[in-house]
Amino acid sequence: MRPRLRLDVHGDHLHLRLNGLPAHTRGLWLGTRDGSRGLQVPLLDQPDGGALAQLPLADLTGPAVVRLDVRLQDDAGPPLVPEPPAPAPRHFFRATVDGHGLSAYLSDSAASLVLMTAPLAQHARLADAEDAKAAFARDLRTLPLERDLVLFESFLGKQYAGNPRYVYEALRELRPDLRCVWAYDGPQAIPGDPPRVRRGSPEYFRVLAQAGYRVNNVVFAAHGRKPETVYLQTWHGTPLKRLGWDIEVDGPEAAARGNFHGESRGWSVLLSANPYSTATLRRAFRHDGPVLEAGYPLTDPLLDRTLDRDAVAARLGLPADRRFVLYAPTWRDHRPVGAWRFDFDLHLDLDAVSAALAPDQMLLIKAHHLVAAGIDATALPGNVRDVSHLEDITELCALADVLVTDYSSVFFDFAVTGRPILFYCYDLELYASQVRGFYLDVERDLPGPIARNGEELLALLADLPAVAARHAGRYRQFRERYCALADGRCARRVVDAVFGPAPASDAGRAGGRDTAEARACLA
Repeated sequence: MRPRLRLDVHGDHLHLRLNGLPAHTRGLWLGTRDGSRGLQVPLLDQPDGGALAQLPLADLTGPAVVRLDVRLQDDAGPPLVPEPPAPAPRHFFRATVDGHGLSAYLSDSAASLVLMTAPLAQHARLADAEDAKAAFARDLRTLPLERDLVLFESFLGKQYAGNPRYVYEALRELRPDLRCVWAYDGPQAIPGDPPRVRRGSPEYFRVLAQAGYRVNNVVFAAHGRKPETVYLQTWHGTPLKRLGWDIEVDGPEAAARGNFHGESRGWSVLLSANPYSTATLRRAFRHDGPVLEAGYPLTDPLLDRTLDRDAVAARLGLPADRRFVLYAPTWRDHRPVGAWRFDFDLHLDLDAVSAALAPDQMLLIKAHHLVAAGIDATALPGNVRDVSHLEDITELCALADVLVTDYSSVFFDFAVTGRPILFYCYDLELYASQVRGFYLDVERDLPGPIARNGEELLALLADLPAVAARHAGRYRQFRERYCALADGRCARRVVDAVFGPAPASDAGRAGGRDTAEARACLA
């Protein structure tokens, strides 16, 4: 039988009244999981046979979020697993104390007691979101389906970018009868000004439960969907580096694959850019459901011959009449500095790069969204720009005259342009053997040369026409294998296959492929 629990605030103390504890229990231990904070509290016997712990509120609060696990006896003792009041929200106790919110809940991992404090507004936001997430399974059962509602999310709600963006923009044109909501809290303007929800907020979980359609390129904040909901998983790249269950070394991606598998079991259809991706993603994600082999919508703008290059540059805050060298490296799994935040070193002498560029060239540096540390823009040469704050790398690829990358999947997308691609792989052996590993033979299969240090990279940049000529045959074969479906109409095919025609009529819809033909892309 689990101990019964009652909490209340008396003056400057939080009282925990417990009944049903083991007879030998002498006290409680409260501590953070990283060991940075701990508190021993004795238990006082009570006339009703229970016990009382009096916790000084000053020891529980701080300038940021504090979560304290509550254990019996000492930090080596068992977790405290009380019986909270029922029915009750996840945060079954809440109080306001000296400008702070205080609450109690049971942890997901051990169902043990946790106390959480934070400044009042922050506490309310966190507790409300966690209550909503805990109620998500119930909401899936009880809230009505809204068949015409579409929820979009890209890169964990951080960006208006990637395949979801271009599916959305085609959907606005082809299916104006559908209502779209974006899980996005950034500064980017979204065409049509759709409603937005903040990822993890109560409103987010309500929309997630009720939407008739979902579109994402990573994962939503909770698993599960109504049987009638259509979930399109677009993913975000043709894989060079190993994914999911194909990873053979320890790291954050390997550790997360169980959680990701919980999400992937809810996919209605997985989008693929080519037959190679279809086979690879099925295996890596253990996905045995439908795959839509229709090409990536994010490549459509790269093939737009009407693109006003100077207008795009101006909108992104870049000068006109320049040739842009885009450097877009990926993150390094083995250099974590926080929860899904990673350290990264450019490994470039930017002064040397600056001096080597032609007068009309500019280097654009686009760091991965998981990289924690920014670049000191004040220390950059005049012909070098940090554009990491720009969310959609597709727009940068549309401007770039040459791409420099390492193991990022962006080069598969950029290859549709036919423009030169250089690979700067200063840590190739380490990455291949200890960080992630590759699906392709990088020495044989990549559509451009590999530089192992900064000097080699500068030499390649200085001789681009000759470099492109030497690799033209390999580049052509690469495009035939991985980019054959990229024809500027991928987004329309996806909308046709997943959403179908508007209920009233198919008349006047552009595209050349009807819905039946688009659905034939399902592999």
